[in-house]
Amino acid sequence: MFSKILRPLTDLVRHVMSKPDERGDLTSDLFRLKIRNKVRQLINNNTGLLLDIGCGTGLLCENLLTQENTLKVIGVDTNHEMLKIANESFQKRRLHNLNFLKAYAQNLPFLNKSIDIAICINTFYNFYTKDDVVAALEEMERICKRDGFIIFDVRNKKNPFVYFSFKFVWMYDTQVTLNAYSLKELTTVLTSRGLVIKETIPIGFPITMFAPIILVKAGYQ
Repeated sequence: MFSKILRPLTDLVRHVMSKPDERGDLTSDLFRLKIRNKVRQLINNNTGLLLDIGCGTGLLCENLLTQENTLKVIGVDTNHEMLKIANESFQKRRLHNLNFLKAYAQNLPFLNKSIDIAICINTFYNFYTKDDVVAALEEMERICKRDGFIIFDVRNKKNPFVYFSFKFVWMYDTQVTLNAYSLKELTTVLTSRGLVIKETIPIGFPITMFAPIILVKAGYQ
């Protein structure tokens, strides 16, 4: 009952909080846009092979390949329809250094230490269990080169809005899974495997500990 009333309202909020040219895309709103923009800044002018895990329709790639760089991008997702949209969209632009394929974050089809930049944003909070997130982070560490880096985001359970909106998601949306974590829960997965947390960036609130979203960059050096 609650979801029948509140689901249209949350859809309206997402619509209003999205860029005009991204409205209607389920992977878009202003928070996610801010995350994508920050990621682009972190990537800066890096070159090599970038893996976008949970790429959806390819929104992160929108501006990456319009810059003067030699970056090559592979987007992976489990949703066939989103990958189809991404492929059709970027084929029209005749971009040859971008590919999309179906793959699971917990079992990435790439060799050890073969990726320069491994990214997974706006995705972990939809995984069913923490074990799924941990397995994905371990895969990201496995494929990331020693001189490369990893970027991911945390939906922070220490933020009251995130905590309660995720806990009671059944009241406004019965079709999704939402899980929040502490920063330490996820960064420990990587630091225990020898990586260093290079940067944490709060999104939506200036104090990292209580920000609704925290963007993390990790690497070996």
